[in-house]
Amino acid sequence: MTARIGVTVLNEQQIASVAPPLTEIVAIIERTYRHAAAGQAEVPTKIGVHPDFPASFCHAMPAWVQGERALGMKWISYYPGNLARDLPDSTGIIILNDADTGLPVAIMEGLWITYARTTACAAAAARRLANPDPTCLGLIGCGGLGTWSLRMLSTVFPSLRQVRVASARHDSRIEFCRRMANEGAWDLRPVDRVEDAVRDMDIVVSSISKAAAPPAKEAWWSPGTVVIPLDVMSCWDDAAYLRADKVISDDYEALSRSAARSRPSLRVPKEKHLALEDVVAGKVAARSGPGDRIMAIPTGVASVDVTLGWEIFRRARDAGLGTTLMLT
Repeated sequence: MTARIGVTVLNEQQIASVAPPLTEIVAIIERTYRHAAAGQAEVPTKIGVHPDFPASFCHAMPAWVQGERALGMKWISYYPGNLARDLPDSTGIIILNDADTGLPVAIMEGLWITYARTTACAAAAARRLANPDPTCLGLIGCGGLGTWSLRMLSTVFPSLRQVRVASARHDSRIEFCRRMANEGAWDLRPVDRVEDAVRDMDIVVSSISKAAAPPAKEAWWSPGTVVIPLDVMSCWDDAAYLRADKVISDDYEALSRSAARSRPSLRVPKEKHLALEDVVAGKVAARSGPGDRIMAIPTGVASVDVTLGWEIFRRARDAGLGTTLMLT
């Protein structure tokens, strides 16, 4: 008789209700990077298809992290322009498999975890790359990733006080500053010029949709500032990638592919590149002096999705949350 197979389905609200505190999420991501640096993670470069909707994609991202016994895959889509149709422009699901049997055990809403792990990757990088006790943060883009970046970086750096917020729309940055004012002791200031969210900042995080021309210029990049383009290739001009003293990413091949698709003339210098997992694990030092301009680019590796996903799934299971869907 064939055994019955059931999976637990978890929605966004259930995930958020049992998720670890932000400090623990950063610790999980850092631990995952250390496993990768030790050769205990199998994470193929993401593959994708690009349907005929302009600039759209669907990415498949499997991972196995031996040190965490975490096995699974994320399937994520991006359809820019969906918001004009009252639809989300990005969706994702995460599928978890039991490491001992290979059987699927969970199907989870993926965007909550994507926001949390992406910004935790940024925080883990900034912890090792920023000069001590940073006080000034620039945000270019104030959607979901901008919101989560402020929360996550403030968890790692309680010293952050001045936050400058630039965005494509005046009303979006005004609303962002109003909404986030009660979450921390920050001086939140919307700025009309992107330059004002870049100059003299300790850390700058960009998270914008692809623009006709990159709005952030290398000429505004102050010595010592860590730049974190969560949008990978959307925000910064070519000169910024070439000017960086070091470029840190979690997948140089994925970074190079992204550059080839959107900027065929740009070659991200491999001689300046360091692996983010090696930086987090302490195997290499990225900063040689306080004036270094460092660019850290989490391209999105599935290892951090599945380790965080497994931690949340275990907590949900213990809390009796989720709907069981029988597959056989």
